[in-house]
Formats: sequence, C-alpha cells, structure tokens
Amino acid sequence: MSETIKKNDFPVLGMMCAVCAGTVEKCVSSAPGVVSANVNFAASSVHIEWNADVTSPEQIAQEVKQAGYEMIIPEDIASGIEEQNRREEQQYESMKRRTWTAWIITIPLMALCMLHIHFPGEQGAMAILALIVMLGCGRRFFINGFRNLWRRSPNMDSLVAVSTSVSFLFSLFNTLMPQFWAERSLNAGLYYEASAMIIAFVLTGKLMETRARHNTGSALRALIGLQPQEACIVETDGSTRVLPVSAIRKSNVLRVKPGERIPVDGVVVSGRSAVDESMMTGEPVGVEKMPGSEVSAGTLNGLGSIDIRTEESGEGTRLSAIIRKVREAQGSKAPVQKLVDKVSAVFVPVVIGLAILTLIVWLLAGGAPEIAFLTSVSVLVIACPCALGLATPTAIMVGIGRGASAGILIREAAALEQTDRVDVVALDKTGTLTEGTPVVSECAGDDDKEFTALLGALEEKSEHPLASAILRWTESMKIDVDKSQIKEFDYVAGKGVSAQVPAGHLWAGSEKMALMMSASIPEEMMKKAESWRSEGSVVLYAGLGSRVMLLLRIEDKVRPEAVEAVSQLKARGLEVVLLTGDNEITAKAIAARTGIEKVYAGLLPEDKQKIVSRLQAEGRRVAMVGDGINDSQALAEAYVSIAMGTGSDIAMDVAQLTIVGGRLSALPKAFRLAHATVRIIRENLFWAFIYNVIGIPIAAGVLYPAFHYLLTPMFASAAMAVSSVCVVTNSLRLRKIKI
Repeated sequence: MSETIKKNDFPVLGMMCAVCAGTVEKCVSSAPGVVSANVNFAASSVHIEWNADVTSPEQIAQEVKQAGYEMIIPEDIASGIEEQNRREEQQYESMKRRTWTAWIITIPLMALCMLHIHFPGEQGAMAILALIVMLGCGRRFFINGFRNLWRRSPNMDSLVAVSTSVSFLFSLFNTLMPQFWAERSLNAGLYYEASAMIIAFVLTGKLMETRARHNTGSALRALIGLQPQEACIVETDGSTRVLPVSAIRKSNVLRVKPGERIPVDGVVVSGRSAVDESMMTGEPVGVEKMPGSEVSAGTLNGLGSIDIRTEESGEGTRLSAIIRKVREAQGSKAPVQKLVDKVSAVFVPVVIGLAILTLIVWLLAGGAPEIAFLTSVSVLVIACPCALGLATPTAIMVGIGRGASAGILIREAAALEQTDRVDVVALDKTGTLTEGTPVVSECAGDDDKEFTALLGALEEKSEHPLASAILRWTESMKIDVDKSQIKEFDYVAGKGVSAQVPAGHLWAGSEKMALMMSASIPEEMMKKAESWRSEGSVVLYAGLGSRVMLLLRIEDKVRPEAVEAVSQLKARGLEVVLLTGDNEITAKAIAARTGIEKVYAGLLPEDKQKIVSRLQAEGRRVAMVGDGINDSQALAEAYVSIAMGTGSDIAMDVAQLTIVGGRLSALPKAFRLAHATVRIIRENLFWAFIYNVIGIPIAAGVLYPAFHYLLTPMFASAAMAVSSVCVVTNSLRLRKIKI
C-alpha cells in the first residue's frame, strides 16, 4: 500500500529568533508521520512534508502549540498569508504599545538614577517601575525565555530574561540587604534602570526588525494581490453578473473590461486588447490579444474589452503556480544556512557559559563584584543569535521575490548560490536563442494532399517546437483526414517521429531520421536543403517507408534580444556555447548572428548531456538553458538548469530557474541577481559573526585593563537591537539594486 505524501507551507506565529525557528523545526520533524520540515525564520513559516495516512496538519499544529508557538492551517496560500499578515499586524501593534509604554516608564526611571534624585522610598519606587516594565511590557521574554531554558533549548528570550532577572534581583538584594556589602567594605550600586532599559531597547529592536522582516515578503504579497476576487461571467443569453472567482468553473465565459485584471487563465473568444504581462515576464510591454490568444490570471487588460473562456481558475492558474513556487523557494535553505543552523543551535548555551565564565574570571582576578556582575550581564545582553539567523533567509526571500517580479522563477535557494559560480552558459537554439514559433516558409517534393494531412495528424502528437509549425502549415490547407489512421506513434529522440498508417510507415524528422529509415534523398533535394541551411533555416524531411515525400524549410526568427543577452553574458566573463540538434551549417549561421563562438551541432539529447558532463569533468560549472523535452537530460546534468517558460512542462519541472515569459533578456538579469544576493548574504554573515566575535569580548571587559572602559548592559542591549535590524535592512537593499 503506497503512502499518501503531502506537502504545504504553514505560517508560524511566535518565533522571536533563529533558535525559536530551530525549536519549531525540531518539534515538527520529530512528530509522527512527518517526512521533513524546514522552518524559514524570515518568512515565519514552516514547509512540511507529511504522510497523510499517519498524521494531519491539525495534529502537527498541536505539537507546535505544546512547544509554545502557533501554526496556522490555511485553506489556500492566499488566505494563509492574509491570515498571517492580519495576526502579525495585531502582534506588531501590541508590540508597539508595549514598546512605547516601556520607554514612558524607563525614561523617568533613568532620570531618577542619573540625576540622583532622593526622596523617601525612592529605591522601592525604582524597583516597582522596573518590575512593571519587565513583567508588563516584557512579559513575553520571561514566559518564553524560562520555558525554553527549562526545556534545554534556550533562545534569545532566555538571554534577555536571565540578564534582566539577574540585574533586578542583584539590585533588589542591595536594596534589602545594604549592610551585606558595607560589612565587607564594598560598594554595590542599583541597576533597576538597566533591567528596564534592556527590555525597552530589545523591544525597540524587535519592533524595527519585525517591520523590516515584513518588507522582505513584499514581492510575494504583491503577487497575491494580483489575484482578482471577483469576475464578470457572461451568461448564455448575453447577460452578465459578478461572481466570486471561487465560483468560476472551466469553460465559463468571462468579460474583462479595460483596466481590469484578468481573473483566470483562459483563451480570448471575442474582442481585442493589449494586455500588460509584466507580472509574468518582467517586461512592461503590452501584448496584443485577439480571439484564440491565451491570457493569464493576474495580468492587466488594456484599453479593449475582451471575453475569455476559462481554462483554469483559482489554485490551478499559472499565477497560483508561481506563487506556490516562490513561497516554497523562499522557504528553502541555502547550503551555507546549514552551517549557520548548527552555530545557532549551540549559540545561546555557549553565551550563557561565557557569561558565567566572565563572572568567575573577574572575581578570581580580584575585580569588584559590581564589575563582575555588570560584565556578565552585558555578555548575556549583547549576544545576538537573531542577526545570525536572519543573515541568509532575509536575503534569499528578497532575492527570490525580486526575481519573481522580473520574470525569473527560482525553485530553491541553492540555485542562487550555484548560479553565481557558473562559468559556462550552454544555450539550446530552438525556443531559446530563437523565438520558438517556427513557420514553414517553403516546401519541395510531392504535392500529395492526403500525405500532407497525415503529416499534420502525426505532428499533432508531438511536443517538439517544430511540430507546431508543421501542424499550423497543414491545417492552413484545410484538408480533412481520418486521424485515427495514426497508429503506434513513436518519438525518436533527436531525430524525429514516426507512426504506422495504412499506406506504410509514416515518418518526419531530420536528415538522421531519413537515414535511419534507409530513405534515399534525391540530389536536387540535397542541394536545396544545403542552401536553406546556409541561411540559418531548419530542414525537415517527411516520407513513407524508404521514400522521401516532402522537404520542408522551417524558419524560426532569432529573438531580437538574443544578441544583447549573449553580449551581456560574455561581459560578465561567462563563456557562451550553443548546443543544438540542428545541422552544423544552420547552427553556425545562427551562432554568427548572435555572437556565439563555440558551437556543438547535430546533437542527440544524450549528446547534449555528455557535452555538459564533459565540460563539468574539466572543472567548469555549466548552466544549461533550454526549453524542450530534448533538453531535459542536459538540464538534469548541468550544475545549474534554466528553462525558458514558453517551453515544455518537462523542461520546467527539471529546471532550477525558469524564465517565465521566455525572454532571453531575463537571463543576464538572473546572473546579476544571483551575484547580488550572494554578495548580500556574505555581507550579512560577516556582520553577524564579526558583531558577536568583537561585541562579546568587549562586553566581557577585555578593554578595561588598558582603557578602563566597560560596556554597560544598557549600551549592550542597544547594540543587540541594532545588529539584527542592520542585517534585515541590508537584505532589503536587493529591492533597489538594478539587475
């Protein structure tokens, strides 16, 4: 009995730092029936694969709840993110109120301490004010912090809870037992304001971080915002009425007025208009639509009114598929994140150990108890696992979101790192360098209308880009034929297609296909074929048995942006090569037009794979760019696989990156985006590590012997608050970087 494996993304509320994310991931991963779990702290979500025969999202949510967090179970992606945004906005407003309250109480408390204002009961008043800030405004830190400490999975909340508790209890002891230090001829101050200031600064930092982190998901929210909630359905009697998009079914005819977003994937049945498809392609150019044209949900209708027949709606649209893939990709982890996760897992226990060690060393060295206390508290406060945990996922989220808005769909975080390391770009010809809309421009051979019609019926079963050209050509002749005559259809990789018909063995394909069929090619046909190839055209043979019946000249225009795209790739130091199944003469003609110097022609699908493999065996990192079934093996073999979004489903399923609109101009952008994202990740990690490596020793008092300088807990908490905000803000730069 086979298992029913399902996967989905679920928003998680309550995660305050990278250690929290690790706790949730460990909790979900260990739940019965869970195959895998991957928590994205930056997105506040968890991607889960589970066995539906063993467990359910509701059961997993209970496990998460017991760990102290909340997992939202949405009806669909859009409603899930909407609910998450609503709840996070509520939490943000609550945190904002608590932050303002903390400062309103802390500032007078600071004034009491710094101005040395004395009045009866002043120490008791300071203790009460500090306690209000701690247990009122910072209540969450103590509940989560001590709970996680008890469960042996301490997090940032634990550091805040321990440091402020120690500071408060030390001050309370000094208030109640002043004679303890006096009897030992020692002075010990009060640090109520330190406890309050730590809470106020940490709350401020978390408030800024939450808002900045929310902005990292703006691209995904923008995509979701493109989905109309209502549609105007055209009834059979011509009347119209507005319905929710969820009520729209396949074959319903919808009317889209000028300036409205198209609510479904469909085909235009009447009217003409220019549709803005920039949300799909990244190119802000109106695309002409007329009866028979395909349209996508979320695209913006221009000045004309059009009626469309629904093909897909709701979760089945291309836009929904893009949203799902972007969501999954943003939740995936870059390879470097695995190391960061290991560091984060031991970070807080190590920091607590260092704080205790700091206290002991200062006391053994003869330092004043007051200094020993201050330095140990500062060590607890300055350490920031959040900066470390946010360094990679925030950059990944913004980078993948930026890619989606530019028409570049990135399947996983690792693809960005790998793309930045590529040094060879291998391009397929048909549908990649060329427009992928070939047309039959000329033919030679027998004028047999029945054969021509059968050829169209044969090509109708093929997914090869050239098949559509032949099919359009044969259909334009309007010759009726019994398509059921086509039996035993066979696709011969890299050569062509064949089938059995009553008249014999029908075939069509390249010269290799003709040779495989032992067909003799007349000399006149051979000369014509050579002439067509020299001009960059593709030549296709079709025949019955060993006889060549037709010679077809198929032209596929080179993409207008191809020359510039190849030039930009070469300017980045990338070697660009052409891999094609076409004849060498045709391939070299196309390569010469686009500025490609190295050409591999006459290749079968396995030959493309072998060339990619050979290049990588030489130490090269190859990005394969293709669009068809015959590219899938090479795409799977390549270090990075990139599919043109206008191609076959198989190519896009294999690929790590997809150029959604199929425009080659997006390819150099993908490399620039990958480089910018990886650079930001490195900057973030450098800052996060350097901050902790330098900050913790300074907090421990290493500068005191030479400079008599101590970092107070208040300044330590301010530094900690700023550190994570810096990381998120740096990641947000990706939204503005020109690609």
